[in-house]
Amino acid sequence: MEFNGNNKSIWFKVFTVYQKDPRLLEEWINIIEENLDKALEIARNLTFAEERPDTIVLGFSPQILLAIASISRNGIKVITSPEVWSHGESGPGRFSHRLLKILYERGYVSIVVETALAPTRDKRPSEVIQEVIEAIESIRPGIVDISGGTQLSAIAIARKIDRLTYTYPMGDHVYVYRL
Repeated sequence: MEFNGNNKSIWFKVFTVYQKDPRLLEEWINIIEENLDKALEIARNLTFAEERPDTIVLGFSPQILLAIASISRNGIKVITSPEVWSHGESGPGRFSHRLLKILYERGYVSIVVETALAPTRDKRPSEVIQEVIEAIESIRPGIVDISGGTQLSAIAIARKIDRLTYTYPMGDHVYVYRL
């Protein structure tokens, strides 16, 4: 896979922005699946990091997962929701699910912890916060990227972890900011 022509175009249409178009996300994930090592190299070249998180809260934006995996020194730890991990074959979490599965199978993700990241009829916000705290305590992260989670997950993590990052695509590159 070369980083030119159509491939270059799709990377700037999907990776360096918060792209939600399922057609473009599908095309991008197919390119990654074709040659994961080259995709990680491209992502690394398009990512500027003030910190290298070892843990990420993953929501419905797979771009953040690839950015963090590309700059990681070891397999990253992922905290995510059932909508992404166990029920992610369809629906809004399907692209994050697919990329997470690829990276997990190849050893770029060392552990996946599933927990609710948003309230439901049966789960109050305070319960979500407590469950995210328990997830954090179970994996003992050093630096956590909170950009993929909900406000509740960020509140919970900030209560337990001092070193946080926030990853954001800016059109030309993806930036991992120290908080």
